[in-house]
Amino acid sequence: MTSSGHRILGLLLGAVAAFMLAPIAIVIVNSFNSVPYGAWPPPGYSLRWYVNLSQQTDFGDAAVRSLVVGAVATALALVAGTLASLALVRFRFPGKAAINGLLLAPMVVPKVAIGMAAFTLFVRLHVYGTLWTLMIAHTALILPFAVTIISGALLRVRPELEQAAQDLGASPARAFLTVALPQLRRALVAAAVLSFVVSFDEVDASIFMVSHADPTLPVAMYNYMQKYQDPTLAALSTILVAATLLLAVLLLRSFGISGLSEMVGRAQRQPVIPGEADA
Repeated sequence: MTSSGHRILGLLLGAVAAFMLAPIAIVIVNSFNSVPYGAWPPPGYSLRWYVNLSQQTDFGDAAVRSLVVGAVATALALVAGTLASLALVRFRFPGKAAINGLLLAPMVVPKVAIGMAAFTLFVRLHVYGTLWTLMIAHTALILPFAVTIISGALLRVRPELEQAAQDLGASPARAFLTVALPQLRRALVAAAVLSFVVSFDEVDASIFMVSHADPTLPVAMYNYMQKYQDPTLAALSTILVAATLLLAVLLLRSFGISGLSEMVGRAQRQPVIPGEADA
């Protein structure tokens, strides 16, 4: 590619990046708006909406609730996703493709439909409105991401290494834990980050499964938006963007650019039936 081609490509990439980041920038600027409505450009700048946000105790409780639900659901999804990936990649059994499709179904089924189905199920079981039912539902929603990422990484782990460990006296479980699992470290981190973000941001299904008194943070933001139109939510969104950037910096410091790029690449791959990619 010529130098002019590089410049044109750079301009195109810059334009795409600006187009994608412009809405975030507008939200951040609007969080400092001095008026209680969405005027653009802002007639003045103030921190009043951050002060108003600090006075909304419901958001704090909802944020803690979302963190707890996201952490527990992510842990459950990692354990279940690792076991499911191990079964789908290393073993052959009848109905393998059907089970794989069932595990990945939440990625294609509308979240509203899943939320309504979960609501009906939990009401009939008389367990609706509890934190544990919300954790179980979120685990089912984020499990496909864990299975997809971990399966792709497990395909790269040579089973001969585990077989060698078993020849030296290790049990199959110990061989997997000591030989294969350390090689899945980056995939597990990628699956954990993506799963937690999806769980923390989930609103379409969660709105059917939480009570009005105990909402998650996205549901609390949705409820607030129904009553008020001031930039308080813009201030909260700015804080969430800052927290996301901090997480990205921590990942860069831990894995470097190349490691983070590999993690993101695995997360963005289209799901395939594990075990058939190497056939």
